[in-house]
This record gives sequence, structure tokens and C-alpha cells, in this order.
Amino acid sequence: MAAPIVFALDAGATKSQNGAKIAPAGYDVGNLSTLKNNREVLLAIPVVKPTLAELNKCIARYSELERCTKGIPDMELPECQRTFLNVLGFSKTVSSGSESSSPFGDQAKPAISHLKAGFGISFISVRPGKGVLMHTHDSLECFLVLSGKFKLEYELDVGNHYTILEPLDFIACPTGLERRFECMESPPGQDEGMMLGIVSGDSPAAVASLGSIQRMVDAGLFTREQAGTMIKNIGTGVW
Repeated sequence: MAAPIVFALDAGATKSQNGAKIAPAGYDVGNLSTLKNNREVLLAIPVVKPTLAELNKCIARYSELERCTKGIPDMELPECQRTFLNVLGFSKTVSSGSESSSPFGDQAKPAISHLKAGFGISFISVRPGKGVLMHTHDSLECFLVLSGKFKLEYELDVGNHYTILEPLDFIACPTGLERRFECMESPPGQDEGMMLGIVSGDSPAAVASLGSIQRMVDAGLFTREQAGTMIKNIGTGVW
């Protein structure tokens, strides 16, 4: 049997840790019509009533999203060119050393930046044959394919493996899993495939694998000394 709906009224109400008023233990309104005679009704979760202008700041229209093609070191490589259309979160600047970096790069400005959601969301557009180097995150990362066909490659206990994802296929990459993706096909008549990327955390770290660091050193994006310093300081390279 479902528990009764409990409302908090001014009379006898207490406060929760966040300051919201909650009802005394066992208080049951029972008949919602009786609430009309009460001066104020407060729930354990405070109700907010933003202005229309404030709510409009919470809307991201795809046609108005900024396309960003730089901001992560490997995006300078020809095989790693991709476009982020950052919707929510992760406005922290990318830096080297031991600091965390945005999985969407330091140039992909989020359309919704004033809310601390605990996760970030970005559209990722990729031409066939392009993708990302092998890397990992210190939080959960998920991909939902929206159009085209993508290859998700990862390191398992038995070695390298991959999965082909098609539209509406979804994958959740566990924390610490080394992974990469590559667009295999774009939709007919289009140049790019698209995924929705979701990464948990407010400032999750994106870390390149040792093989990825070597690829960037070979391409001249890092010197061997810079790569060695990163590996010495944190075990591997922060993007």
C-alpha cells in the first residue's frame, strides 16, 4: 500500500537540512480539498517559480548551438576531427598537469551554463573515418547514437574489443574504461553521423592512454619532455 501524501503546513512544521519546511511525523492531510483553507503549503522539496526569462535560459535550441571543432589536443589530428555542440555543463577551462579538464574541451561553450547539474550533455558530430583517441574518464560516460553508425572500441581483460552502434543504440562506459569511438557511416545524404554524449560529474577528468600520448608526441602536439612530465605527475596525460 502506498504511503499517504504528507504535506507541511505552517502549524507544527519543522525544517529540513536545506531549510525547507516539512510536516511533523505522521501528519496526513488526507483530503486535498482541505488545503484550500490553509494559508501556505510547503513540500520537503522547495517549489521554485522562476520568471519566464529565467526559464528560457534553461532551453537549448539545437539550431542555436555553437559548433566547436577545437579545444582538446587530439582534435588537431586528422583522424580525430569532430564537432561538439555543448548543451549543458562543463564550462571549465582545459589545462595540463594534474587539473581536471572538460570532456568537451575548453572551447565548447555550453548553451545552459548556470545550472550545476552533476553531468554534462553534448551533441557530437563526426565524419566517417574520424573519431577520438583511446582515453578514459574518472566518471561514467554514456553515448546515444542519433544518426549514422559508430564503432566503440575498448580495452577488456582479454584485450581490445569493439561494438558497432546504430541509431538509438546506447552504451554506458564504466569509470576507468579505456575507450574510443569512430564514425563508420553517416546517414544517406549527410556528411556526419551524430551521437549524444553524457558524462557524469561537475568537472570530470579526461585522460589519454599511453598509446594516445605517443600518437600525439609523434604528431608534434607534445614534446617527449612534456609527455614525460605528465606521466610522472599523474600517471598519464590529462587532455
